[in-house]
Amino acid sequence: MKYTVYETFVGAGGSHLGFKRNGFVSKYVNDFNKDAMATLIKNNPEIAETAWVDVSSVVDRNPKDILEKTKMKEKELDVLFGGIVCKGFSLAGERSPNDERNYFYRKQLEFVSVLKPKISIIENVPGIQTAEVLSPDTPKNIAEQVDKVWQDLENYKGRKANLRKINKITKEFEEEGKKLRLEKEHLLKKLSTDGYLIKVMDDILKKYDELGYIVQKKVLNSACYGAATKRERVIIVAVRKDIGIEFEYPLATHGNEEFKKKYSYLYEGVNKCLPIKTVNDALSEIDYNKVDDVDNIPMSHGEKTVERFKYIPEGDNIANHIDELPDELKISRFYSRGNTMRLAGNQPSPTLVPGHSNFPIHPRENRSITVREAAAITGFPLDYVFVGSHSKRCEEVGNAVPPDLSTAVAKKAKDLLDKYYKK
Repeated sequence: MKYTVYETFVGAGGSHLGFKRNGFVSKYVNDFNKDAMATLIKNNPEIAETAWVDVSSVVDRNPKDILEKTKMKEKELDVLFGGIVCKGFSLAGERSPNDERNYFYRKQLEFVSVLKPKISIIENVPGIQTAEVLSPDTPKNIAEQVDKVWQDLENYKGRKANLRKINKITKEFEEEGKKLRLEKEHLLKKLSTDGYLIKVMDDILKKYDELGYIVQKKVLNSACYGAATKRERVIIVAVRKDIGIEFEYPLATHGNEEFKKKYSYLYEGVNKCLPIKTVNDALSEIDYNKVDDVDNIPMSHGEKTVERFKYIPEGDNIANHIDELPDELKISRFYSRGNTMRLAGNQPSPTLVPGHSNFPIHPRENRSITVREAAAITGFPLDYVFVGSHSKRCEEVGNAVPPDLSTAVAKKAKDLLDKYYKK
């Protein structure tokens, strides 16, 4: 039996591949990123036949229209999957409690309230577990104050980055930053005291319960399922109460002592597992003789950048070697992320941050990794073709749910549905 799936924030298809591999039929795919959607359809052309391909903001979409357009009824859908945009919950940046991206989860739950799928799955960064947002009851003037303080901080960071490059940061400028951070702390304290902050996870659990769902959550690591990246994701699974079957999270298939210790709950009852996949393992699968692979064309770095790369040992960061650099190559320790970090070939990669300037350096070559190499590390098929500019294609890979992780989760959703339909 073919089960049905709707996917919001589908991106380039990392999550879609997991459901496709488990025999699910797409009935609705949504993402406002045109390049990512073009990538999805180019590699999965059958979607254009089976699904409504909706390139718009999910915020503007009425879920009743989706049922009508896909000719489905309430409660008929098997799985609703949402890899909700997570920038507002990411631990990087200032994490404004009024970031509009923080509220996408509510739209996802609105979909659940109308569609009433048998299983609803939300995938997000671990930061969602501690994230707080402004309550809908927050007075407008306070919300505006929050926006101003956080915008001032973002502007300050931009100015600071520019001043660092020319070594023009003054004591007065540093004092300005301290005042802004103090203002932010006081405002957060006031918001908390006055009851204007709500915890995102508590809100999600409460709303699912009100909608008639039993909900669970777990942090899964992609490397535990065969990806060459140790990308962590919170997987929130809600099963409609009338289904009467509990969702079982996938046990790990790959591991080592470090992972078994940190994610012991994923190894309970697992007697044997494969070794953790490394960056070298992923890169060894790529055909470097395939000259027409535009996704495997290296970036052209400046001469100084290449010289700088030479000082970074495998698995290390330029921040640890600034003092060894000749004066003409020296940069601030602040630039110690992204392509100033060289991957360790014998380890899984850290999370690959979206954006070409933040892809790390190849373990042995003095260049940042290509789109193809990043995709292979993430777990995309080697013939997957990405659409858009170089930076857009990097974002598509960086934003994707690693296919090995989505495959493991989709398999468990299928197992639950098998039991349900058999019953």
